[in-house]
Amino acid sequence: MDVFSLNIPGLMVVGTDTDVGKTYITAAIARQLVSEGIRTGAYKPACSGSVLDPETGARKWADIEQLSEAIQTAVPLERICPQRFHAPLAPPVAAACQGEHVNERLLLEGAQWWQDQAEFLLVEGVGGVLCPLSETMLIVDFAAQLELPLLIVARAGLGTINHSLLTIEALQHRGLAIAGLILNDVDPELSDESRQSNAARIQQWTSVPVLSFVPFEWRSNLLHYQTQARIDWIQLAQDSH
Repeated sequence: MDVFSLNIPGLMVVGTDTDVGKTYITAAIARQLVSEGIRTGAYKPACSGSVLDPETGARKWADIEQLSEAIQTAVPLERICPQRFHAPLAPPVAAACQGEHVNERLLLEGAQWWQDQAEFLLVEGVGGVLCPLSETMLIVDFAAQLELPLLIVARAGLGTINHSLLTIEALQHRGLAIAGLILNDVDPELSDESRQSNAARIQQWTSVPVLSFVPFEWRSNLLHYQTQARIDWIQLAQDSH
């Protein structure tokens, strides 16, 4: 593969697992940046798992539409996510179900396109950090190519200490910069007492800052969980390099 260079500041949002709310958090950050007058790009290299739109009868990808709405910029959905597959599986598996494959060059070129279109780029990963993105590339491999600081999104409840620390260890083992971790309350029906202590327990075992605890369906700006101060995402990205 050719030498790749991404010349735009930004963050890559990754997860400890699938369905931890990466898109929700990415969109929330994008809305805050846009409200601050920052031209913000949103990029998801590949997306799998389409749903049927009952009104149009067409297939759509809710994640892509959510990101598009958040950046409030009229760009084709193909620029937000150039490779889209229908089956709710890891991208290379979903692509194979359609007789296709994930184009690794396009994964990177799609991110480069945003360099002249935005001042700050949010890149959303797929699944957990060791999820396959293509036949030969994991999410961590793609992250290493981009060289953007990583923002980890984890579930808020029981089990997240283990998942979070494993994710941090995997990223640090590869020498990747981590901007912080966000605990996201994805399902109130799974509420448990660990939500009251998980942030402090994770912080006890790592120097990676636990930035925020996000309540279920919270629509405000993401705040520092200890001070309730607004998070400066641009400064965070700069400080994390």
